[in-house]
Amino acid sequence: MNISAAVRRKIRSRIASALSVLALTAGALVVSAATPAQATPYCDQGFEVVGAIEHTYVTYLGGPGGVLGCPISNELVNPDQFGRRSEFDRGTIYWSPRSGAFPVWGALGEWWAGQGYERGWAGYPTSFEYTVGNEIRQNFQCTVAHFQARPGGSYVTWSDGNTCV
Repeated sequence: MNISAAVRRKIRSRIASALSVLALTAGALVVSAATPAQATPYCDQGFEVVGAIEHTYVTYLGGPGGVLGCPISNELVNPDQFGRRSEFDRGTIYWSPRSGAFPVWGALGEWWAGQGYERGWAGYPTSFEYTVGNEIRQNFQCTVAHFQARPGGSYVTWSDGNTCV
């Protein structure tokens, strides 16, 4: 049986595409499933931070000397049985394969807790906090949460509403 060059190219192209998808999937699994040998303890408290959560903690948040401080837990499975989290002195980093690893703390963390955390309608965080004008905002899977300081030390938090409906 003699297969034409065009058919061979098409088969090779499909195989290459399938291998690319497989490589990306395997890479994502390796990044998200750290083994204990890869875990790093911080602050001499015996708690370890791993995987994408550790990358966010060290690279973007300054590790133990940064905004979150020291870990106060090992990595925990979230109640939705899908994502993970590590808790720190001043906040928590949440991770899911759909959203990545992002911290939640302060007033926006309190707002998110009031919505039911990751199992609530807002979903997982999908960004770091960022400033727009006189507000601090943070993106979640189904909304943008807002924080605005008010005179006298008070503040207000709100969201854009459920964009996933």
